Amino acid sequence: MSHLSGEYTYDFTRLEPKWDNSLETGINQMVIGMTCSFSGQDTFGNTTVVSKYVDGTTGWSESITYDYLDTNVQDICNTYASGQNWFYNLKAQVSGSIDHPVNVTGFNPTVTPDPHIVPTEPEEEAH
Repeated sequence: MSHLSGEYTYDFTRLEPKWDNSLETGINQMVIGMTCSFSGQDTFGNTTVVSKYVDGTTGWSESITYDYLDTNVQDICNTYASGQNWFYNLKAQVSGSIDHPVNVTGFNPTVTPDPHIVPTEPEEEAH
């Protein structure tokens, strides 16, 4: 068996800021989503690509302006993701999915219940 070789990449794949009201006077929260992907070879040398996604909502006690968000979105997203421990947790989820049991494809036998097997009532426990 060889070892796992490849690259983990992280991307912010969802950014949805929310206005605080219908007048759009400020932004008070934002949904942030991150995807971690592994592309490389598993421990058996097979090429594999695995991705996991997580999201959450950050908010501010006082609304921020669109310009402030636009200027600081990189720091806001990275600070939030780091504070939620997404970098570590997503990598662990992806790593755990790389070398795992794989479903057998094409296995479709016809199996019918045996009509001679009669269900029995479970015995009551003695107290």
